[in-house]
Amino acid sequence: MTRDDFVYGGAAGDETVRACARNIEASLSVIIDTVEKVRDDVMCLWGLAERQRQQVLRKDLAELQGTVKRLLAETDVQINGAGFVVAPDALADARMHLEWWREGVKPGHVIPLKVNLNEGGDTFYDYPNMPWFYKPQSERVGHVIGPYVDMMGVDMYICTFSLPILYDDQFLGIAGADVPLNNLEAVVTPHLVEQQQPLILVNDDLRVIASNSSRYLVGDFFKPYSYSGTQAYYYITLGHSVESWRLVCLN
Repeated sequence: MTRDDFVYGGAAGDETVRACARNIEASLSVIIDTVEKVRDDVMCLWGLAERQRQQVLRKDLAELQGTVKRLLAETDVQINGAGFVVAPDALADARMHLEWWREGVKPGHVIPLKVNLNEGGDTFYDYPNMPWFYKPQSERVGHVIGPYVDMMGVDMYICTFSLPILYDDQFLGIAGADVPLNNLEAVVTPHLVEQQQPLILVNDDLRVIASNSSRYLVGDFFKPYSYSGTQAYYYITLGHSVESWRLVCLN
């Protein structure tokens, strides 16, 4: 977690704001932990295949269902779905594949996410060109993308947490988790409303994810250039794979 100044006029509650940022990080860490466990299971599958001198097939990924089902049930944050999105040609028997499971209608029931992977189709789910996939691939670090509407996927307003999966420096794909924005707000907002200072949590596009200020609603854009020296603010950058998010204190 780092402190960065755009325009800074001093803030008496600086340490309080830092504590708020730490609390938000801690609440979000359960989502990151979920993604890390999926990543670790995928790497174990590739390691086993290598020791057995075999190639990894789609059917080998089926055992991830148990991991995802358990993680969705255990986490304090209501995650809509999680899984493994495979890099093109990483599997021996499929060019593209998603091993992604999401909550079903019945409590405790998970269902596979079905998307169109026919590259010539009108509704082709072109995940290699989606930010939650290509950013971890190119930068080799975790990312949180959103909020956005996954039109051809889960069709919800979500944030996607994703981590690159690397085995012997080969990019296998990403491990990820989808969290509906309203569920994310329920986790973050309690930390904000405890503070007297007006605070907003923004993503890397400066879109508001959560706020305790009537000046900004969820989904609004924070506009730094609209602030002058008499309207100072500063922000704190979150860590633990949500480095693109900032907690902004509006003085």
